[in-house]
Amino acid sequence: MAIADWLRILVLSVLWGGSFFFVEIMLEALPPLTAVYSRLLVGLAGLIGLLAILGYQFDSLITQWRAFAFIGLVNTALPFTLITFGQTEITGALASIINAATPIMTALIAHWLTRDERLSLNKIIGIGLGFLGVLVLFGPAVLGVDVSFFGMFAGLSATVCYAFGSVFSKRLKRNPPMINAVGQVFYAVIWMTPLVALVDSPWNLEVPGLSVVTAIFGIGLLSTSFAFYLYFRVLETAGASNVTLVTFLIPVSASALGILFLKETLGLQDILAYCLIATGLAAIDGRIFRMLGIKIDKLHTQNDEPHKEC
Repeated sequence: MAIADWLRILVLSVLWGGSFFFVEIMLEALPPLTAVYSRLLVGLAGLIGLLAILGYQFDSLITQWRAFAFIGLVNTALPFTLITFGQTEITGALASIINAATPIMTALIAHWLTRDERLSLNKIIGIGLGFLGVLVLFGPAVLGVDVSFFGMFAGLSATVCYAFGSVFSKRLKRNPPMINAVGQVFYAVIWMTPLVALVDSPWNLEVPGLSVVTAIFGIGLLSTSFAFYLYFRVLETAGASNVTLVTFLIPVSASALGILFLKETLGLQDILAYCLIATGLAAIDGRIFRMLGIKIDKLHTQNDEPHKEC
């Protein structure tokens, strides 16, 4: 990869890792639903402005509203809400490590719901390592030691939502990627509006302080609008296999921000779990085997038909 691509990947990892940091700041003054809604509103405004500058048309947001409404719920509104509720009880650093399991969940769900993403030997090894990492993370919570099981389970549930969203988004692959980004955020706002109004009545909340307002604009414009643009830019210039490097780096940047500015800490089991999940991710995309010079033949299950086509 070119140096410019490495820089984009590093910046993107900080932007997405920073979203966990920004959520921690926002939760100091805002209820979880309002925090999510604020992020979506600012992010949507940024995306619409960016796409207008780039000359995109928005007709497909209406003509494909059913698909966008579903992806907006499953891939944006639900996981953002679950992660934010989870962070009311666990740190952003821990939430980011759990979130790193998303590609592992995606590989597993894609096997059952698609015909062209079947499990291979390297994916089976990667999924096994990933789930071992999840078990290490959840061990203390199950035993009732220090960590909230609810917070961790909410974060893990978000990875399942992202996995279903990733598989379903293949239906939108004919659209420009940035249109898909703005579409899912737009319909996520529609889903969230009545819920936030009913539960939080945000117009009755106190006006947040400068740090919270800064976090809202940071997570909306940087971790949402600009991050989407940068992601698709890296995808275009470096390819899908290299853009997955972001997944490895997000927990590092999220943990660094939490430790430096919020005095968060990571336990030994958290670090061990991250190493297992990261190794699993490297196994899924074959990166670790290529580094070791090992050739892994693809091993598919005998049944070529998925249980359900998504």
